[in-house]
Amino acid sequence: MMRRLILFVLFLAVVAPAEAAKVQPVAALPNVPVWLSEDHTLPVIALTASFPAGSSYDPSGKAGMAALAAYLLNEGAGEFNADAYQAALAARGIRLEVTPTRDSITISLMTLSSNAKEAFRLLGMALQKPRFDADAVTRGRLQMMQSYDLSREDPDAVAERGFYSLYFGPYTYGRSIGGDPRSLASISAPELKAFAKTHWVQGGLKIAVAGDISALTLTPLLKNAFGPLPAIAPPLPPAPSRVGAPGLHMLPMNVPQPAVYFGAPGVLRSDRDYIAATVANYILGGAGSGSRLTREIREKRGLTYDITTDLLPYCRAGVLLGTVQTRRDAVRETITALKEVMRKFVAEGPSDQEVADAKLYLNGSFPLSFTSNADIAAQLNTFQQLGLPLDYLDRRAAMISTVSRDDVLRAARRLFDPARLTIVVAGSLPTRNTEPADSP
Repeated sequence: MMRRLILFVLFLAVVAPAEAAKVQPVAALPNVPVWLSEDHTLPVIALTASFPAGSSYDPSGKAGMAALAAYLLNEGAGEFNADAYQAALAARGIRLEVTPTRDSITISLMTLSSNAKEAFRLLGMALQKPRFDADAVTRGRLQMMQSYDLSREDPDAVAERGFYSLYFGPYTYGRSIGGDPRSLASISAPELKAFAKTHWVQGGLKIAVAGDISALTLTPLLKNAFGPLPAIAPPLPPAPSRVGAPGLHMLPMNVPQPAVYFGAPGVLRSDRDYIAATVANYILGGAGSGSRLTREIREKRGLTYDITTDLLPYCRAGVLLGTVQTRRDAVRETITALKEVMRKFVAEGPSDQEVADAKLYLNGSFPLSFTSNADIAAQLNTFQQLGLPLDYLDRRAAMISTVSRDDVLRAARRLFDPARLTIVVAGSLPTRNTEPADSP
């Protein structure tokens, strides 16, 4: 009862700001979606732009190419070397960050509206005239190599990398976003320039802007920053020829708390069951302390502090991905309990109360993603990358509200089959001669 009261208060407290958010399209560039949320409350502008230039576009044998190029985007451009470029940003308090993912690179720009012209000029310079100076390339490569070496001692990082490699194989999504020392050492400055020229392009570009700017003012800034980029689109990376490697896979590490990554085929964002799957996932492992996995594995059995699941709708594949850490002597019991919870969900389905609570939370918490201009721009760009329409903000609540218990059960049966789980453990298990009764 108390949980439902909290959910209801949360819904009432934050639903109004979401309804107040207005988004308009801006016809600044041909065939490039631009969404603007205009708000003059504060003199701040946030931009989030994404290019089809993530790790799935890395050339064969060059894992880490996209990430290294992204890292160097603000490390020198045009007439500025790295120090001069960073100084130009700092002089106007402009924040420029670049994040590589498997599907894309995402650029986040934050500036005072009074500095908008200079901010967009510097961004355009970085995109149109990247330098990839030898010292910057060397510095970026070494930092990524050091990060990889450090991650080899982190069971969570090892399990994550191992999961993607086993699940997708040694290509596209199976590659490490940051590459590895061998692949990074093989990447040259001319190759980085060629990659940027063919991937930092208008084809597949998505732009979202929020804050103190009008469409009329924004249009020429976007044209100057993005207009000169090639009007081409890189070919989509191939869809995975297989997904999943069902069973238990050990990555030996001498750690007291092994990390476990587990996953199964998910759904694409365009799938008709995606919204129902979102509700199902919330009930299974996305609800924090209210999820079935948390109740059964943490609260009842005391096997972990945290266990979560999430739906990852990549461009070419969907994945249901979960994570948990537990002590070494509890890994087997945790995996067995995980399968039991999934099996019970598939057999019995959710309760009406679980469905109602999930829908209330998913709708009520949604506005918390729109508390700042940066949040708004980031969320809008995420919707763009997922191929959602401009009116998704207006229709989302109704789409979730109409999900029925039968819809959730149908989605759960598609997603939560324990026999399809790929389970990767970074750590070790106590020596024993037999596996758990329901082990893969």
